[in-house]
Amino acid sequence: MNKVRQREHAEKELLRHQGDERFQHELKEMRETHDLREVDDDVEDVATLLEWHAPEHVHRPKTPRWFMILAVGTTLLAAIFLITFNFIAVITTIIIGGLLYYVAQRKPSVFRYRLMVDGAAINNTLYHYRDLDSFNIIYEPGETKTVLLRSKHRLATLVHMEIGDADPVAIRDILLEFVREDQDLEEPFADILARRLGF
Repeated sequence: MNKVRQREHAEKELLRHQGDERFQHELKEMRETHDLREVDDDVEDVATLLEWHAPEHVHRPKTPRWFMILAVGTTLLAAIFLITFNFIAVITTIIIGGLLYYVAQRKPSVFRYRLMVDGAAINNTLYHYRDLDSFNIIYEPGETKTVLLRSKHRLATLVHMEIGDADPVAIRDILLEFVREDQDLEEPFADILARRLGF
């Protein structure tokens, strides 16, 4: 179903339920809440323009060599801090090394992504279009395939929607209906660094 037909279908379905008080109450609830668990599933289904599933991030299996470098690096850094009697840094280094080891082994969860008539949803969290300033799609197969959403609230972080096997053109077409595209919007340096380190 193309973008125009998806939108028309959703609008027709919403109009069809115009006299249904429960449906209208739930629709109003969806427009006011960020938690989709408070909204009935049938209303969510009607209000969904596009849905796909993808891992929360691209998983890159680590080699034994990678873990060896992590262990040696953590040990050396902790030893240097120990020699200088910086015990807080020793503990911090060991904790960070342990966290990196844990994250490196953990496979990413599969998230449910949706573009809806009122916002973009990740699992049960809805980001209303009215609160979004702009979006950009970073699509480099083999590297990264993600949608970046920037909030109008300056202190808010970028929202990432992994594309996985979904159609980036369909995603872009729908988002253009609601949010301004900003092709200068880039991934944060921390994300690029994490990818370079194999995360």
